[in-house]
Amino acid sequence: VYLPENLQGWRITRPEAGGGVVLDITVHDADTLRFVLGDDPLEVSAFTQAAGMAAGGLEDGAMCIWRFKSGVIAQSHEGFTTKFAGTGFEVHGSEGSLIAKDVMTQKPIGSVLLRTAKGEEELSFNREDLYVRSLRQFHAAIRGEGQPSATGEDGVWSLTSAEAALQSAKSGKSVAIDPKLGGAG
Repeated sequence: VYLPENLQGWRITRPEAGGGVVLDITVHDADTLRFVLGDDPLEVSAFTQAAGMAAGGLEDGAMCIWRFKSGVIAQSHEGFTTKFAGTGFEVHGSEGSLIAKDVMTQKPIGSVLLRTAKGEEELSFNREDLYVRSLRQFHAAIRGEGQPSATGEDGVWSLTSAEAALQSAKSGKSVAIDPKLGGAG
């Protein structure tokens, strides 16, 4: 995607503030992969780039390959500089494929297509604002009525995964993801 001018600020100029595409977007992609696959990542191999938008040694593009406990591998691409790209998410398995378009945004838009031997079917889903849904679930959890949509443990997994991606890009090696140690192993 392209990072709009009104969001550029610290994200592309302040490494000490947690700027860069990995800590801004890869954390969300890691979380989404973990949620959709119902599995925890074991390791990541990542490459980053500075294509001209970011300064101060920050990356504005990343490509990651993730290995999960089940053996599944996944890839993700994050960028601030791709003006005309849409967002998407695909899961391919032996029985079919899910192809989601324009669903990795802050807006409740997009479509999800299920492709199987029987053909294609567009799936219906609730297009509720995710911030509204998250706050409602959080308030319910405070009242003892369920759990928030994302837990503190989910946040640790996401941040640890992004830190491992940064370490991998810097070292040129695959890096283990171990949230129990509070950082990548």
